[in-house]
Amino acid sequence: MTDFHRRAMIACLLLLHAPALAADAGAPPDPPSGLVNPLAAWSLDRLSATRDRPLFAPTRRPSPPPPAPVARVIEAAPAAPPPRLTLLGIVTEADGARAMVRTEASDKVVRARLGDEIAGWKVTQIEPRRVILSLDERSVSFTLFAGVGAKATRAPSGPPDPQAQNVAEERIDRRSGR
Repeated sequence: MTDFHRRAMIACLLLLHAPALAADAGAPPDPPSGLVNPLAAWSLDRLSATRDRPLFAPTRRPSPPPPAPVARVIEAAPAAPPPRLTLLGIVTEADGARAMVRTEASDKVVRARLGDEIAGWKVTQIEPRRVILSLDERSVSFTLFAGVGAKATRAPSGPPDPQAQNVAEERIDRRSGR
């Protein structure tokens, strides 16, 4: 008898006695008459082979766990700079005050009341000569006539123009009566 025949006979014997071996190995009880699926009586712990060795996976190994989510650091958006504007005037009426401002972006005159927004900043206070705009915890103040007298005068460069100097001297002479 060859080795192949010997193995075939052992396989046949095992197949014939498989039901008896399965009954001894803790086979599931006979399904109740109302159950259609015979595996419904088994607990999920006994059916772990399909989880451990998935049938349709090429390697018959479970898929690796998904990678851990990467924690992203959310950077705060850069703070909006205060609007560039000029306070033109404050008008006080019975129903409240208004600030008249001109923004450099649009070059339009805007009449703002308390609570209005100018370039994303909220008008939080209007005083007789000052308006305060706020954004989050920051605030910026604009004062009426803040630029008056702030211009620096430039000294003339080079020698004076004789004709301009003569005109200036004549004016001075006429005023002083010389």
